[in-house]
Amino acid sequence: MVSNMKNLRNSLVVAISAASLALAAGDTKTPPGDFYDEVSRLNKVLSEVNRKYVEDVNPTELTDAALNGIRDILDPHTTVFTPKDYEGLKVSMEGKFGGVGITISLRDNVLTVISPLSGTPAFRLGIRAGDRIRKIDGKDTKGLSLDDAVSKLRGKIGTDVTVSIQREGVPDLMDFTITRAEIVVHAVPYYGMVTKDIGYIKLATFSDKTTSDVENAIRGLKKQGMKKLILDVRYNPGGLLNQAIEISELFLKQGNVIVSTLGRTQRTESRARRNGMIGPEVPMAVLVNQGSASAAEIVSGALQDWDRALVVGKTSFGKGSVQTIFPLDNQGNALKLTTAFYYLPFGRCINKPENGIKGLKLQEEEASEEGDGEGAAADTVKKDTVARDTFYTNNGRMMFGGGGIKPDVDVELSPMPWVVQVQERMAMYFKFAVKVRPLLDKAGVKVDANWVVPDSLYTQFKEFCMKDTNFVKVKSNALVGVDQLEKSIVAEQNYMGDSSKTVTDTTLSKRLSEMRKALENKRDAQFDENKDYIKDGIKRELLTAMVGDSVSTAFSLKRDEQLKEAIKYLSNDALFKKTISGPGKRPQAKSKQKRK
Repeated sequence: MVSNMKNLRNSLVVAISAASLALAAGDTKTPPGDFYDEVSRLNKVLSEVNRKYVEDVNPTELTDAALNGIRDILDPHTTVFTPKDYEGLKVSMEGKFGGVGITISLRDNVLTVISPLSGTPAFRLGIRAGDRIRKIDGKDTKGLSLDDAVSKLRGKIGTDVTVSIQREGVPDLMDFTITRAEIVVHAVPYYGMVTKDIGYIKLATFSDKTTSDVENAIRGLKKQGMKKLILDVRYNPGGLLNQAIEISELFLKQGNVIVSTLGRTQRTESRARRNGMIGPEVPMAVLVNQGSASAAEIVSGALQDWDRALVVGKTSFGKGSVQTIFPLDNQGNALKLTTAFYYLPFGRCINKPENGIKGLKLQEEEASEEGDGEGAAADTVKKDTVARDTFYTNNGRMMFGGGGIKPDVDVELSPMPWVVQVQERMAMYFKFAVKVRPLLDKAGVKVDANWVVPDSLYTQFKEFCMKDTNFVKVKSNALVGVDQLEKSIVAEQNYMGDSSKTVTDTTLSKRLSEMRKALENKRDAQFDENKDYIKDGIKRELLTAMVGDSVSTAFSLKRDEQLKEAIKYLSNDALFKKTISGPGKRPQAKSKQKRK
């Protein structure tokens, strides 16, 4: 037995050594093989696994694993869609589907209505924010995933679905039979005037109807006296390329380059086909942040390159790659493949290297090849130079490469106090609004944009939070640190053999207790320190639940620091012109960036 164990150990050592050698050999650059030879090799491996593996193997799982492996060496945006995934993609691009008209999520693991969409069947029947969906067509929703719930609520236009609702203040379940209708997801969820002459448009996505939605918003703002415009593409994940081009055309001159694409089999250049609906006499600002991606970056980058708009906020996501959909069969399977990169009018590539796995490796290889024999320091300098390639706008303002849209005016948001972070993360404002709405309705309180949250309601909210066991359980980093300190002290005492004394037997216990108490008091004090913010949060959720998203959004914008900064620049003509102006002539860009 001992001999067998020794042989096994020696075998393991040999196996590990062999694996190490294999890994070392794998560190060298693998020469490209013949494509069809490699496909044949893969087929042979799959065939042998299917025929001879010790247990039966599900061929679908095997294929999925291989496809996921392909994605891992390419980029995160290349993937294979199942028929269900492909249908979901088409729905999101078309911006319309058959459904009931509610936004839902899981709250405390219960399917909950976040808000009904105005004008939809669910809205007209009186379904409210906070309603809990306990049954769909008589079947319990307990354990139902969000995706499965959405699938059950969507369906053919004109068909019925029955939902059983649990509502705050109502003892019995309420059954609603809803006739599905075409639900249009609006690309412009809100537009309005933020000052007497500055209009604001929130652009949420780029789907089939985006251009028409924005055009309608512009007409509406012009009627309200708009002289200047803010276009908000923060948290806009992108969408259809043609819509990004058409949106850019609304603000540029005929002939202006908007975007170009370049790949192994693709090379395009898109220009404005007409003069914009909004002329250059209307100053503009575009709001971006780390959630602005793809089509949103094309629009903001094109307007920045042509000095048509001042970009305000934080650097965008940097998703500048083009995906093309290739159907694989008649069953609805499809391949979404990255086929090119996006470039702005004067040469900047939108894509950040880290957003493309293969692209990042290629850049590293190029930097390594160029730096051979020059040492590590020189290599670092070269990489820094690549990341800082210079480009120029139409007015000659210097821009840097490296991916994403860097704002002309960088606005760092104020840090959110810890207690408020927990309230937002745990949806405490939403839960409280659901709880108090019946009481406000009964008391005849009219909640509108001019309504002021009374101190009594603030006090109720504070008590509501402190009675919520999940809220109270959440500890700040400082409190967690005290717990870790106590564990370390106990571990140290046990290690030294002093088992007769623990933290509870010493003066350390008192000190730790005092620290905990001080930190808990600090948490409680943060309520009153942020009373105005908390009141705004209460009002925001009650406006959403009782009046509608548009009124709630208009109210929330009043606290928006990045929007305030955009308003500041647009309200000061001299400041705006100084910031967006350059030498007046665009120098020749000295870019080393390679288009692949």
